[in-house]
Amino acid sequence: MQRISILDESTINKIAAGEVVESPASVIKELVENAIDANADEILIEIKNGGKSYIRVTDNGSGMINSEVNKAVIRHATSKITRIEDLNNLNTLGFRGEALASISAVSRFEMTSKSREEETAKTLKINGGVLVDERLTGSTDGTTIIVRDLFYNVPARKKFLKSDQAESSTISDLISKLSLSNTGVSFKLVRDSQVVLSTPSKTSTLNVITSVMGSDFSSSLSQITYDSDKISIKGFFTNLNYYRVNRRMQIIFVNGRFVSNKSISSGIEKAYATLLPKGKFPGFVIYINIDPNDIDVNIHPQKSIVKIDNIQMIEDLIYAITSKHLRERFLSKRMDSIPARIDNRPITNKPNVKISDNQVFDDTFADLGFDQKDEHESFRESTPDLIIKNNPDASFKNVYEHLNFIGPIFNGYLIFEDAFHKELYIMDQHAAHERINYEKLIKAYQLRNIEIQQLLIPEVIHLSTEEYEKALRNKDIFADIGFSIYDFGLKSIHITAIPLALTDGSIKGMFYQLLDTMNDKPENTVMKIDELIKKACVDSVKSGDRLSKKEVEHLTEKLSQCDSPHTCPHGRPIWIKFTRHELEKLFNRTN
Repeated sequence: MQRISILDESTINKIAAGEVVESPASVIKELVENAIDANADEILIEIKNGGKSYIRVTDNGSGMINSEVNKAVIRHATSKITRIEDLNNLNTLGFRGEALASISAVSRFEMTSKSREEETAKTLKINGGVLVDERLTGSTDGTTIIVRDLFYNVPARKKFLKSDQAESSTISDLISKLSLSNTGVSFKLVRDSQVVLSTPSKTSTLNVITSVMGSDFSSSLSQITYDSDKISIKGFFTNLNYYRVNRRMQIIFVNGRFVSNKSISSGIEKAYATLLPKGKFPGFVIYINIDPNDIDVNIHPQKSIVKIDNIQMIEDLIYAITSKHLRERFLSKRMDSIPARIDNRPITNKPNVKISDNQVFDDTFADLGFDQKDEHESFRESTPDLIIKNNPDASFKNVYEHLNFIGPIFNGYLIFEDAFHKELYIMDQHAAHERINYEKLIKAYQLRNIEIQQLLIPEVIHLSTEEYEKALRNKDIFADIGFSIYDFGLKSIHITAIPLALTDGSIKGMFYQLLDTMNDKPENTVMKIDELIKKACVDSVKSGDRLSKKEVEHLTEKLSQCDSPHTCPHGRPIWIKFTRHELEKLFNRTN
């Protein structure tokens, strides 16, 4: 029979640390949030080996008086709250009082802090939760914390850390999000002695978005602002020319805290639903401020998941606001610049509003031009109906010689008649081009014989820090499928050549398709070349172009030579067939 034993304090601390400290990024998150709560406006983050061997966070905040420094590393010691009721009016990022104790329990920890009220600073050194040194020292105002050899005494945790590059990417993404929500703070991230991210302090939200996410993203944005006594919303949304194949460019802040919330994302995506190609997602940075009483951030130690009261009403409100904005602003897909009336002021949190009265939302929908019984309630149910979906049979290749082109319809489809077999065919020209280009490129890749087209004028693409590093890491993978990319500095790259088969497409669109698909580890990406080429082909094909009869003949000839002429590389049908009998049944001419 197993006997029950009480764990010693050291083991308890290490286990508890695992709830707060999962990785170098989680350490940095806690330390930087503490610096923000201390009213710092300059924060320097330095890391080595992805933060596994060395982390240093320096701030110019209020610091701590000497007598308080030792208390800061005691579990559940905090200056943020004094009782459970304080969680209902929380205006700080931290509140549990666990971070420093947890971090110092699993690392070689050093903290120096000085308040403006005292002439000297105090330094503590703690190894694995054990105090090894404390002394008064000289320092500037603020706090500096150094974390060495993370998880050196917890090998089971250490072995699950990712590669240096992967951990560094996670940290870059974290600092990017923290800088977007704190535009009054200057952030600098130094990785292995190289500055990889630097943002200005006390600047506009748009300037920080540009600094963090790149000018290609920021130049596609327009702004939505909404204020009531219940909720405040400030959002920057991409136009219809900018979209991605995943949600990495969707960032949500609630009361200044970065959160993951499917309902908020869903409300925005529904507004874009019929305006973007299938499988594409808009980008946005949205700031929502509501009463702290309506939010529960005490769900997970990382505090990235929050519970929000009336979330369905917030989703519907955001849908209505976004839909109205898109209808008014993007009447065409040629919106390439930021409106002149965009608000460039720094964001400010307004946690003094409360959501409790549904009538406010009903009035808002009416003001936005939505009928409460129509659009507001029915938008979730509006999905396109597929009337007929009848794919051609395996012997379809034999039919090509009998096809007679009738004409185009709906700006993307081609009608053909097969008088010999008494059949009508409708072709999706986008899917057809995609199949042709895909098979041409995949065969050329297999033979290591991809033809490339040098660009007379290189395509310059401005990226976020994370994307820039990812593109350069995967430079050889791009080259394998015919894209020549070069480092242009300042988080920009040059594309100087593309596959000859894809010269009809949007170069930026193809690049982003590939980048979003690539794994963080290049060796894993090599295994997905087939998928990468499919992605590249998506933006390389013609959809709404009006084709001449000669171009249509060329298209059908090339398609007839494909191994799989029935579907696009993603499985969507290229052809829909109607027999004469089926048409006559539709017109009630036969049974």
